[in-house]
Amino acid sequence: MEMPQDIAREGAFPDEAVATDEAVVTDEAVTTNEAVTTNEAVATNAESAEAPEKLSLKANMMWSSVGSLTRLGCNYLVSSVLVVRLATGFDAAGMLALAMAIANLVNPIADFRLRTVQVTDVTGERTSREYVGLRSVLSIVAFLVGVVYSVVTTSYDALPVISLYLVYSLATNFIEVFHAIDQRHLRLDFAGKSYVMQGIGTLVAFAVGLWFFDSLLVAVGLMTAVVILVGALYDAPRACVFEPIRPQVRFGRAAKTLVSLAPLVVAQIAATSVLTVPRQMLAASDGAEALGVYQAVASLAVIVQMGATYVYSPLMGVFAERFHSNKRSALTLLWKTVGAIVAIAAVAALGLEIVGEPVLTLLFGEKIRGNTFLLQPAVLCTVITAFGWFFNDLLLSVRDYVASFVGNVVACIVALVLARPFVNWFGMNGVSWVGVAGYASGVLVLAIFLAVDYRRLKDAPVDRDEEGGEALQGA
Repeated sequence: MEMPQDIAREGAFPDEAVATDEAVVTDEAVTTNEAVTTNEAVATNAESAEAPEKLSLKANMMWSSVGSLTRLGCNYLVSSVLVVRLATGFDAAGMLALAMAIANLVNPIADFRLRTVQVTDVTGERTSREYVGLRSVLSIVAFLVGVVYSVVTTSYDALPVISLYLVYSLATNFIEVFHAIDQRHLRLDFAGKSYVMQGIGTLVAFAVGLWFFDSLLVAVGLMTAVVILVGALYDAPRACVFEPIRPQVRFGRAAKTLVSLAPLVVAQIAATSVLTVPRQMLAASDGAEALGVYQAVASLAVIVQMGATYVYSPLMGVFAERFHSNKRSALTLLWKTVGAIVAIAAVAALGLEIVGEPVLTLLFGEKIRGNTFLLQPAVLCTVITAFGWFFNDLLLSVRDYVASFVGNVVACIVALVLARPFVNWFGMNGVSWVGVAGYASGVLVLAIFLAVDYRRLKDAPVDRDEEGGEALQGA
């Protein structure tokens, strides 16, 4: 589950942009794999003979989209609506928002971009058992980092909920190792059904926990149990039909993988911390209730974020082609896309100014009235955030990973410097203003790098047939 401003954060590092660099297989890796003569290769072939029939690319995309949207909608209801409607006051909403922020901060450690690597590992650089083993180790490390961070930066009263939510969040992350196996064998219907079960199951579990027990801890505990059961009883049995999933860790090759992916992971953590830090400052200075109010109001800004994502995401393949074949055309498309994002932001800001309070009252009840002054700064924050993702994607499309790293680190540093004074000066709105200042600084740095990259790029013909084949293979 992600905060509204963090939804689709993964989109800042698209699979097609990262895949080329991450899927490079060295002679040493190939030699190592050819030398390994274990029973798992035989087992894999035996299992594949009985594996379910592959689905079409269209069917896989449909199942993945339906499942993802279902889980996204259910998670939004849990994090922004039910926690306000079913709990007394905004304390529970603030506590949940704090737990989610910390989970978002450490989740990149557990993920480490391994889903991309696993899905694009078409040459057998690593076995499925190695991916499961590496994910297992990283999940434990991420949990320990999250707990230590929580002990140092939050109150001890919040620690039980945060710790349990970390287990929930890391469990949903870990299940992706099974979904990557499903994707490699063109059976994303398994993943889609898993997302549906996770979404509906956690929604019902959370409602039961708050309605019958009036306890956020119980609600999060029930959510955690649902996700673990889905992973253990549904996802794991289906993944092992295709490939063996017993964990295995080969430390030498694991270390090389982690070192190569570290810059992207650090960039992702840095970008997440831009809003995590001021949220924690708000909870520490004004209490969990203030953070809960901010989270409830700011959740409407997701409209701007999703609109911007839908504008530029389908164009990333076109950008990648034009930057290398006709960069002037790419620049024209860039300005058109920027204009479209600004237009969406303007329409959303005007619409929320008119209907924001009625919609918030409908969603969260009368107790939210009087807090709509938080809405416009949150909209501006999400717009700047969307531009940050957009420029990250553009730089990755020209394979400038260093720029992505530097830009997000700059945004993080600015947020760390401004978080305390801005929250003290602007109260709940301080969170949004820190996001605006941090992400705007990052976007400026990213834009400078993109300008430099643009100048060095040279127009060259692109083999469309080859490019199309690679795209289908990556999908």
